[in-house]
Amino acid sequence: MSSENSTEQNSNNTDVTISLISDEEIDTSTKEETTTEEEQKGYVANIVECLGDQDSKQKINISIACVLEVYRVLMGSFLTLFVPQSCGDNLCGLTENITTTDLYTASFSMNVITFACSMIMYMFEVKREVTMINYLHVNDDVPTDNDEVGKVLVKLPEKKKNQILALDKIYQKMSYITFVLFVVNSALSGVVISDHYLDNKTLTVFITNVLFMAGKLCDVYAITNTEENIFYSAYLKHRVQYNDVDPDQVVELLEDKEPEDDKKTEDDKEPEDDKEPEEDKDSQV
Repeated sequence: MSSENSTEQNSNNTDVTISLISDEEIDTSTKEETTTEEEQKGYVANIVECLGDQDSKQKINISIACVLEVYRVLMGSFLTLFVPQSCGDNLCGLTENITTTDLYTASFSMNVITFACSMIMYMFEVKREVTMINYLHVNDDVPTDNDEVGKVLVKLPEKKKNQILALDKIYQKMSYITFVLFVVNSALSGVVISDHYLDNKTLTVFITNVLFMAGKLCDVYAITNTEENIFYSAYLKHRVQYNDVDPDQVVELLEDKEPEDDKKTEDDKEPEDDKEPEEDKDSQV
């Protein structure tokens, strides 16, 4: 009997232990699922917040636009390669356009130089745009004239302000150099292509590619040919002007000014304390 009782007790203890373990496993798995769901919600919230931010939207637009701009530069620079030309009685292939004449060598070299200069201009364009996205802000409630924007720029540290102005000036100079090279390249390529004229496609593609690049350079001229403190976006289609300092960049400045503001409030309070005795005198009278 005693052995049977001990066996029953052992079995009961085992059942209790198993039930406790199973409950703990369920609790643990429930906690893990809850934690996983919270992490997923946190990730989704961060993504939504990031996509809703003005800076993030503008950087996404730049990334998409850059791909199209590289295609534009290729078509507008390498005219001797991408414009249809005749090789005898047939249409030239891409490599058949390459000849050993001095004129063609000069024209193709000009194609390469124009492409390289255009890419350098785009490099400064993107760098300028990203810098302005990081440091500046588009604010419809702030004036957009040169003097008012200059007053707003005082909120930025001197180093960041000078960086913006320097990039804007370099971008302007590179656009002028690229425009001159583009004109020379188009004229020289036109002479080479006219010697290998095929049909109306030759003229149509040549004009299309030239206008393709010319349109971009006209936009760049409109963006850069402004007063010192006028900063237009190079990628947003509706012409947007950066006319305010990014709120994230003003935080440091506000923190530095807090002690001065506290002093002013204390000074403002002092006259009120001085007025109290006068009020007491009037009441006594």
